[in-house]
Amino acid sequence: MAMLKVFKYLKDDEYQSLLQTAERKIFKPGALLIRQGEEQTSLHILVKGDAKVVRDHEGFMVDISRRGPGEIFGDMSFIEGHPASASVEACDPEVLAIVIGHANIQKFMQADPAFAGRFYQSLAEILSRRLRETTDIVDASQSPQDLWGNP
Repeated sequence: MAMLKVFKYLKDDEYQSLLQTAERKIFKPGALLIRQGEEQTSLHILVKGDAKVVRDHEGFMVDISRRGPGEIFGDMSFIEGHPASASVEACDPEVLAIVIGHANIQKFMQADPAFAGRFYQSLAEILSRRLRETTDIVDASQSPQDLWGNP
């Protein structure tokens, strides 16, 4: 599982221990890993298959993004303690995810307070990368006239 190391700043032994104590779940096509609006207290790491992030907008499901192995879901709710802002739906015949509960992370933090810094630094980098990707998409989709108007 070293190739799926999404928590970049964790030590290898910490990461392996975290994976060993996590739950593994298999999802069929159309099954929701995460449901928009529900309380979310776990992180999901996609190990096998693709999943798409969808959001309900006025009764219409809008595709936000599609992600594959090595991606993490539920991070925003995990950090903020708010309900999920979008749903994550399995796309492939078999989607395997590792589910890491908040209580599990707390145990690691209690055992080694420095773990928290490495863990949250890893999450911050993931969120920063996603924000940069989103900004690039918005920039690419708008012409100067769209942004500043026609003089």
